[in-house]
Formats: sequence, C-alpha cells, structure tokens
Amino acid sequence: MSKIKPEVANRRIESFKKRFGKAHLYLAYHAAFPLALTPDLLYRLWANFQQNIHGQILSIPWVSVADLLLSSLCNEVGHELYEMDLAIRKELLKSLKEDPDFGKQRLDELASFLLDYIQPQLRNNDPDIQDLAQAQRWTALAYVLPSKAAGELALTLSKLDQKQDKAELLRLASLVETVAEPLAEFEPLLIYTRGMVSFIRGNLESAAIQFTKITIYQNQIQFAGINLLVPEEIIKATEHSLNDVSRSEKQQIPRSTLKVFSRQVANTQKLINHRETSYSRHPFNTANNRGWLQTIFVTSIAVTALVWGVRELKWLQPWELRVYDQMLRSRPAEVPDRRILLVKITDEDLKKEKWTLSDRTINQLLKKIESYQPRIVGLYLFQPEHKNLAANLQNKDNIISTCLFSSLGRDEMPPPPNFPIDNVGFSDVVADNENDQILRRSLLFAKSTDKKCTTSFAFGALIAINYLEKQGIEYHFTNKGDFQLGKTLFPRLQANSGGYQHLDADGYQILLNYRHPNSLADQVSLTDVLSDRVNPSLFKDRLVIIGTTSANIPPGGFYTLYSALPDQPARIPALFIHAQIASQLISTVLDGRPLIWYWPNWVELIWVWGWSLVGGIIAWRIHNLFFQALANGIAMFVLSVFCVALFLQGAWIPIVPPTLVLIFANISVMVYVSFQPRIASKITEESHKNNLPNNLKKKN
Repeated sequence: MSKIKPEVANRRIESFKKRFGKAHLYLAYHAAFPLALTPDLLYRLWANFQQNIHGQILSIPWVSVADLLLSSLCNEVGHELYEMDLAIRKELLKSLKEDPDFGKQRLDELASFLLDYIQPQLRNNDPDIQDLAQAQRWTALAYVLPSKAAGELALTLSKLDQKQDKAELLRLASLVETVAEPLAEFEPLLIYTRGMVSFIRGNLESAAIQFTKITIYQNQIQFAGINLLVPEEIIKATEHSLNDVSRSEKQQIPRSTLKVFSRQVANTQKLINHRETSYSRHPFNTANNRGWLQTIFVTSIAVTALVWGVRELKWLQPWELRVYDQMLRSRPAEVPDRRILLVKITDEDLKKEKWTLSDRTINQLLKKIESYQPRIVGLYLFQPEHKNLAANLQNKDNIISTCLFSSLGRDEMPPPPNFPIDNVGFSDVVADNENDQILRRSLLFAKSTDKKCTTSFAFGALIAINYLEKQGIEYHFTNKGDFQLGKTLFPRLQANSGGYQHLDADGYQILLNYRHPNSLADQVSLTDVLSDRVNPSLFKDRLVIIGTTSANIPPGGFYTLYSALPDQPARIPALFIHAQIASQLISTVLDGRPLIWYWPNWVELIWVWGWSLVGGIIAWRIHNLFFQALANGIAMFVLSVFCVALFLQGAWIPIVPPTLVLIFANISVMVYVSFQPRIASKITEESHKNNLPNNLKKKN
C-alpha cells in the first residue's frame, strides 16, 4: 500500500527530473515496472532499454543507475534491495504508458524482459529469493497475460489458512493492489483481497462493505472456477442468506468473470507464440539490444586503440615478423628458376688456388663461360686491384661487376678498374638490425656518396634489368617515382608496411620474396666448369652469376628466415642473396609470380577493429566458458586460415594484432558483463556511506 499521497509522489518525480534531466527520468519510467529493484536488475534495464519504440537513442548515462537508487524515488528495504512507493510507481508507469515514445508496446517489452530475467531466481534454493521472483513474475504476467496472473493469484490465495497465514495473505493482497490497473477486469479478485485486508486489520465494517459488492455462495466466492473462502464473521456482518439468492443470480458474477477469462485465454497462445518468436531472434532475452551493442562497440574501440598503440610503438613487430617468416618458410616449394645458373667458388676451389683467385683463373672462367653463350654474366667478386680482369673478352658489356658502399667503420670497396660504372652494381643489403639481423628486404636502388662506388643500382637488380633488356623489356620510373619493368610495377616499401612500423625505408626497397634455398637455381662449381664437367647447354641464354660461397672472403654471409631450419647454414652466402633478388624481379615480370603486398594502414586498422567486434560478440552471445573458449578457438582458426590462404597469393595480412584484440575484447566484455552489476552496487553502498546526495541525508 502507498505510504505517500499522489501529490507528494508527483513532487518527488518532478524534483528528480529537474535535478537529473529527462534521460534519468526515462530510466525511472522503466524501473517502476518491477515490484522491487536490485543494482543488477536496474543495470540490465539500463543496458536493454537505451532507445524508444521508434528506435531513437535515449542517451541514458550509466551513472543514472546509482543516481536513481539513491534518489527520493527509491527506498532501501534490504541488502541491495530497493523499492518504489506504490504512488510513485503508479505515476511513473502512467507516464510511461501515456508517452507516445513508449506506450503499451514498451510495457509488453518490459514484461517479457522481466519474465526472462527472473527465470533463474525461480529455481533458487533461497525461499526469500524465490518469493520475490514469483512476485516479480506475477507483476509481469499482469501486463502480458492478466488472466493467467489473476488465476494463479486466486489459486495461491485459496490455499492459504486465513488464521495462520495472515502475513502471507496481506503480502499477496498488497501485490494484487500493486497490479490493480492491469487486473481491473477481474473485479471479484480485487474486492476479495481488499475485503480480506480490512478483515485482518480488524475493520469488520469496511470488510463487509467490500463483500456486499460480490455474490457469496456457501461461504465462498467463485472466481474462474476457484473457490475463495469468506470468513464467518464477514458472512454474519453482511447478513447474507443462501435462500435469498437464486441460483442464477449467484452465478451471475462468476459467469461474467468466466467470460473475461475466456477473452483473455483466447489470446494467450498468440501472446506466447509472439514472445517465443521475438526472443528466438534475441537469445539474450533483451527487449532492446542497443545497450549491449553500445558496450561491445565502445569496448572494441578501446581494445583496438590499445593494441594499435602498442603496435605503433613497435612492440608487436618481432612477433609479426616471426609469423611472417613462418608463413614464408611453410609455403610449398617452387621449381628452381631455370633462367639462372650459379657458378660457386667453394672452399675446395680456393684451396687449389691457395685462397687467392688470380686474374688468369677468373679470365679463363669468363672466357669458357662466354663460349657457352650466356645472356648476362654477373661477377660477384671483390678484386679492385686486378687491372686485367675480363680483359680480351668479346662481350665484355654483358658482364656486370660489383662494389661496396662505405659505411660506419668500413671504407668503400671500389669495382675493378676496367669496368664502366654502368656495368657495376653495389653489393649492399639491408637487414633488420633492430630486430634479428635477418634479411627480409631487397635494396634495389640507392644514392651513393662515395668517390669510386658511385652506382645507383644494386647488383641483383642490375643483372636482372640487363637480362630483361636483352628480351626487349625496358625499365623506367613512373611520375610518382615507382620502379617499373615492362608493365610490372614494383611499389616502394613504405615506413609502415605489413608488420613493419616506422621502418627506415631509405633508398628503393621491396620485400624479398624468397625461393626456398634448396630450389633456387641450378648450381655448378668453378672446378667443374674449368674441368669441362658441365653441360654447355646449362649456360646458353641464362643469367650466370659467379661468386664465392666461402665464409673467409668478404662480404661473408647473411641471416635469412631460412637460417632457423636445421638443414640450412646459419648464414647464407651473399651470392645466393643477390640471386634471390634477381630471380624475384625476373620471375615477377615473366611469370607473373606475385610480389608480397599489404594493405594500407587504414584498411589494417579496420581489419583489426573488426576482429575486436568478433571477440566482444562471442562474449556477449555465449556465457558458457567452455563454449566461449571453443568459439574463440574457431575464430582464431578461421583468422589464421584466411591469412595463410591470402599469403599464398602474396598478401601479408596482420595476424597478431587481430588475435590480440579478439582475446582482449572477449575478456573485457566478459568481465564487464560479470562485474558491472557489482560495481553499480558498490557505488551505491559507497554513496550511502558518504551521504553524497543531500536528499539521502534526510532519508538516512
């Protein structure tokens, strides 16, 4: 029963609206529907009803949960249990029903929401929790299935002992009075409970007045086939006589009541089917998913920003490069590049030459190879003091030599003196010094500041360009400065490319698309060539690259992503690196072998954000930890398969950042859903302790 007058209730509601605004008042409208409130229930109401029936956002702030519980509209009646006075509830529900943005539709949505919310509590072992849940259930049913609510309440009343269960009878009567408006058609039930309340409180006259409004037959009133016992004292007070009332008259009201029930029951199945259909589309039984979607959206933005920031700091770069290396190593082996032949100068060859190759030996090798009609010869040897190198050769212009740029702690190594600079390529390469010294990039062009090694072409790039020129394929640079061979464009590596962040991209660099070292190209040794143990057809029209594989002769070897394999040396000779570069350029132009490409930064950001949404949705839709872990595992598997499949086509798509945001978003939403009600409750308790709102000081 109400403890305050309607005008007092209206003043409190108006004061609440002035203090907090309309958005807070909207939450109060919805909070008036349940019989009692907990921080958890109010938080879920806030989360599920963030828009009106027209889909317009209400912008109800989260802090409104604590503000409402601590306001004069609510009274704390137990630990984390609050209720509104009946007069306040009635006024708020009246406003909700009359507001065109909510109306009857919103009442039905609230009823459906509350029925689903209290389902677990109905099975609770604690009788107090179970009783409260049952009361909440009847409150909701009164709006969606009033006949069912009235019938259940009447049946429960009929089972009570009027002498021993007075407290329970008063509780049920108070509940019936609370939902009197939706149960207005069931007047006999309302009259019975009001009369019994007066009788229990000792006001026999008031009770008699109530019971004169209904027909009593054999000390009972009949309501929808249920007999409700009327105390003898009331019978005597009303001076009813069984003989004074005809049978038809006695049955008049019950018969009218049954008509009401028949009308209500006729729509019962329709309402149930509507509710089941609606909630099969919304597995979390929410009348409005906007709150949950907002939570997922905000969480995904925060998690993506965090992971992207960490990525920008280059903290994820080592992980991303390791994944990149593994994907490159795991690709199916390609057939060797038949356009290239490697002539290796091994340690065995150098032993015979007493570790120093003479001009005579090199010229002898070049003359023999020239007789086999190669297209281009690349001489990857550092012997700047040999003035007679390549002397007396007919096709000297087809031979490309090398030099080495100066750098910190190292002087330049000039090319052989009798080679024009147009036939010289620099030997320098770029390793990932800050990570692991691994070569993952090709340096195709660079500006020289040296006096003798003045070429702008890398050795591997120059021998490939000359090889393709013999086939009529010219190179040029576009207006944007991009390198193009024939119709094939080789985009320059940028500072933020793939898994690289803030890369030193000086010069003209591309990602080195390795072939497996075991299937790079055909190989022969210096001794085999000089001893005529090689088929001359191996040389005809090929790019022949001559170089040493000995670790004792500069520039030595380099770490590659294949260095981690047990069947490969820790350092791969530079000869093979430049052969890889040349093979990549030639096979890309002639065979359409894909370059390694990557998305722009903004596309990668959207890609990462999308997977954070996936993680949040999994946490939102799946509550069981086992199935949640299974769903996360499936999502990560799909992510990996997708990225690997694209990598086989040359696409380097991020894997590590999406995996991290998927996990972090999943955990964040799961924790948020689990602990937010507790946080709301904690805020409420702290506010009580600190007496923050002025109006609570008076209440406490």
